[in-house]
Amino acid sequence: MRVKSEARRQAILDIAKEAFIKQGFEQTSMSAIAKKLGGSKATLYNYFNSKEAIFLAVMRASISDQLVKAFHGLSEKEGLEVTLSEMGVIYLKSILNPEVTAIRKLALSESERSDIGCFFYENGPKKGWRTVERFIASQVESGNLIPCNTEIATAQLKALLDAELVEPYEFGVIDKPDDEKIEQVVNRAINSFIRLYT
Repeated sequence: MRVKSEARRQAILDIAKEAFIKQGFEQTSMSAIAKKLGGSKATLYNYFNSKEAIFLAVMRASISDQLVKAFHGLSEKEGLEVTLSEMGVIYLKSILNPEVTAIRKLALSESERSDIGCFFYENGPKKGWRTVERFIASQVESGNLIPCNTEIATAQLKALLDAELVEPYEFGVIDKPDDEKIEQVVNRAINSFIRLYT
């Protein structure tokens, strides 16, 4: 059996991601991906057993590259407000990344026809916000936040961060906000959260 090249696998994912974003999942075929790759469908099947498997790998890579960064650095080193603000800025920059937005839209559009939306949620947003929930629970235990239902507190934090920019951006009402605007939005969101839970 031939040794699979990681570079070749990555090339498949890059080509597929571009096709999925431009044409959507349904309109993208294994034949079109193979043609653009300069190989055959058999080459694709050496790496992935279906178009769905390629799509899931594309989503997983996008999640790893973007969303996970936002939740990685939660610690008490800098203090509660600074830590949440840093997380919020990274989160919004990630979620407002055009590639992540396109992948999220694809996952939503496919969710009625397959488990792809569920996979995206379980392996991306849900995992990330569970990390935030554990951090909030640790802050409750240490007395930095009042006793609360940490799942609800986490959902409210997410809602505060998303409130001003995410939907308007996803619907094309606003252009991608600059760093200064993101920081202003995050400051307002974190200030509201701190007032609510301290």
